[in-house]
Amino acid sequence: MLLEPIFWSLFSLGGFITAFLFPVTLFLLFFAAPFHLWPTDPAAYSTFGGHWKEPLVRLFFFVLIGGSLFHGTHRLKFMLMDAGFKGRSAEAFLDVILNGVAIFGSLGALFYAVRGWLF
Repeated sequence: MLLEPIFWSLFSLGGFITAFLFPVTLFLLFFAAPFHLWPTDPAAYSTFGGHWKEPLVRLFFFVLIGGSLFHGTHRLKFMLMDAGFKGRSAEAFLDVILNGVAIFGSLGALFYAVRGWLF
């Protein structure tokens, strides 16, 4: 398949993102403020909230979501193949469905990142 090296590189990128960047992002967004490790007064929150509209932050979230989608759908494909979806037709079906989910999900994340509607 001609596109196979591209999907393998997206899987590798998604693995790095999922392993290193996703947990840190979740910690900062959902755990740091309740444990008072992040400023929670309104002035600091408005400053923090203002950064969500910056292009690099939107690019970060696009890469985070898109990379995690490609990694997760690739892993799901091989889990389903190990569970019993064997043969060329089953593998082709899973390729189309799961790569389609990753591509359309990444395009949706790109749309919202370009429009600045993440938050």
